[in-house]
Amino acid sequence: MLDRENLPGVILLALCTVAAGVLIYSIVTGTRFVWTGPGWVSGALMLLFMGATAWGFIRQPGRRWRWPWDRDR
Repeated sequence: MLDRENLPGVILLALCTVAAGVLIYSIVTGTRFVWTGPGWVSGALMLLFMGATAWGFIRQPGRRWRWPWDRDR
């Protein structure tokens, strides 16, 4: 079930679950969360996301998009 190919999806699912939990808690309690952490975190997350996307395209070049009329090749 947890192959290497499924790992990005599992990580994304976990992050979405945490974000949903925080948002539901905020709605139920009427609180407002404000990020007070370091400002470099957003830039680091952006670079991490873009690097992971590039790595995914470079790592498996044969599994890119295929047009419907190219399925027999």
